[in-house]
Amino acid sequence: MKKIKAGIIGRNFGYKVIFQALKKIRDFKIIGFSVKNKKKINSPENIKIYKNWKSLVSDKKIDVIFISSPPQTHKKIIEFSIKKNKHIFCDKPVTTSLKDITKICNLLKKKELIDFVNYEFINIEAFQVFKRKYLTKLKISKVNVNWSIKVPTIGRSFWKNNHKMGGGNFYNYICHVLFYLENFFGKITINDSKLKDRNRKFELNTKFITENKKIKINLNFKTISHDSKLKPVHKIIFYSNKGKFILFTKINSLYDQFCLFKNKKIIFKPKEIGYDFRLKPTYNNLVSFKNSIVNRNNGRPNFKNALRIHFLINEIINFKNK
Repeated sequence: MKKIKAGIIGRNFGYKVIFQALKKIRDFKIIGFSVKNKKKINSPENIKIYKNWKSLVSDKKIDVIFISSPPQTHKKIIEFSIKKNKHIFCDKPVTTSLKDITKICNLLKKKELIDFVNYEFINIEAFQVFKRKYLTKLKISKVNVNWSIKVPTIGRSFWKNNHKMGGGNFYNYICHVLFYLENFFGKITINDSKLKDRNRKFELNTKFITENKKIKINLNFKTISHDSKLKPVHKIIFYSNKGKFILFTKINSLYDQFCLFKNKKIIFKPKEIGYDFRLKPTYNNLVSFKNSIVNRNNGRPNFKNALRIHFLINEIINFKNK
């Protein structure tokens, strides 16, 4: 098969995760990077460093663009990439607003291009094991999602704490929950939602129901201070006719992975790793992206899925008790 020639925009996740994963897929050939500081990446000599992202996207040798730059740059880069007829793989949240992602999706209707967004959770091993081996065999009545994180430290990229710039808790974390819930159960509807967001204390309590009205879902997300005795955790509890199934991870470092429990017994534990846990699920998304290009048929997660997540985030933020 002819190699798919790739260009990567962005140094952080783009180099540390996307580039490392792409190297493991021989159907891709990495042509070059667009980064602000080329000294901070260890790039092989045969990979070109472009002076800016427009130069990279304009290169006729490149077939696909991988966008891993701050979200406020996504709209311009995606629009230019569509104009240049490039397939696009973008980090979430894919633009910073529902209005912008809607415009992007409308532009793509006129093109035969493949678009992907890197929602990783559905490709985490424990998630895949639960969905493949257990989910369809269970009668689930209720789901509780409990996710607490330490308040981000100083030194973080400036945009990551700003919702309007594509950061904040909704675009960094909660978007993943919304995507994996709909991946498990199909469309969900908001029944109730309460949001407290002040003085660096954030707490969201949202109640959903599945489209068939059979499963109630409770999302509890909060930030905790660094001096708190509470520890960060991400736990998803599925209450079923065969007991409680739990996807669980401590989030102390990027090496921590999800395990799967049935009641109190562990039924799946992945091998310990010494690298960023996001590498493997991103690799799986990249393989799906590659297959979509070869088959000329858009897979998922795609930009329409990103549009749906933007819609749900807007619904939660603007929810008013009836």
